[in-house]
Amino acid sequence: MNRDDEQPQNLQSHSFSSLPDEIIENILARVSRYNYPSLSLVSKRFHSLLSSPQLYMTRSHIRTTEPCLYLCLKHSIDQPPRWYSLWMKSVGETLIEHEEDNHVLPRDDYSLFPVPSSSSNPLREPYYTSVAVGSELYVIGGSYKAPSSAVRILDCRTHTWRDGPSMLVARWHVNVFLLDEKIYVMSHSRNEALDWIEVLDIKTQTWRHVRSHGADEFDRNGFVINVFEGKICAIASKKSYAYDPLESRWEVVEELPQYLKFIRAWCVIEDVKYCFTNSGDCKWYDSKAGDWIDVKGSDLKLMHRHRTCSLACRRAEMHNLGGKLLVMWTPVSLPGSRIWCAKMALEKRGSEVWGKIEWANSVSQSCWFSSCVVSI
Repeated sequence: MNRDDEQPQNLQSHSFSSLPDEIIENILARVSRYNYPSLSLVSKRFHSLLSSPQLYMTRSHIRTTEPCLYLCLKHSIDQPPRWYSLWMKSVGETLIEHEEDNHVLPRDDYSLFPVPSSSSNPLREPYYTSVAVGSELYVIGGSYKAPSSAVRILDCRTHTWRDGPSMLVARWHVNVFLLDEKIYVMSHSRNEALDWIEVLDIKTQTWRHVRSHGADEFDRNGFVINVFEGKICAIASKKSYAYDPLESRWEVVEELPQYLKFIRAWCVIEDVKYCFTNSGDCKWYDSKAGDWIDVKGSDLKLMHRHRTCSLACRRAEMHNLGGKLLVMWTPVSLPGSRIWCAKMALEKRGSEVWGKIEWANSVSQSCWFSSCVVSI
């Protein structure tokens, strides 16, 4: 038998599938999670390895963890909401070429994968808001017509659900956020004076009510809320407030200028606050000057004028996506409901902050989003 006759057998013995699980796992841990849904279809073995918690421990050990965006979309009033994971391709070209273009990027630059339902009964689907705790999502609350105390937990590594500890009262349209290994919930309830805030200790998995001193003048009907410097901060229509968990008290931080009356969302990246207004302005807070300053950049100006993806919005959310600014919004200029998403790199240049849009596209239409959250 000559050497050529031996080649097929040698190739087969050294094929990728013949490698031990530990080696394949180490290789997969270095591949972007964007490719995991497709790779999981290769074989049952790949599917098992890709859904194993050990793989995510390996990614953490070799520092290849990636943030992932999860969306809760509702396609009609009569249908329950559905959860999806959104993966964006890295694109190294100019994103927006001409103002008159009807699109910003090719249609195949992202993948939107449905997450398995949390319940066999779709009427029990968690409705509204979520918060990320490591690689898990806590989905909390209900709707106005169906307040709920239910908590469901999604393991983002395996896309499996389990029941969490129920809240003390049924709530709807909740505000939820993580601070010092505790989940704080602020929302409507049947007895708002007593039940406005409750907190979950993640370690003990127990809820308790917390006091809310100084909330009498707090406008709870219109505000956007987040965590900054160890306090819960809320921006309302005329003032910004801070809640100190140790003192259980709200206090006024500052009066807001008129141009910030309609802030849609805000988040924190590298200890700097960024906000997004309903007119489509992206601003950052200069703590030395005590003022909100426009984020500069030609991409932002072009998208602001773009007739398809105008940044003027009816609703928006902002998140820290691995140090990048993630904005999701529904433009006011579009008929129906189309959801846009953009990822922006930020750069400090002297006393200015500049933004460069790395990715932007319409990810869904004829629906609206009730929640989006970043998990690892």
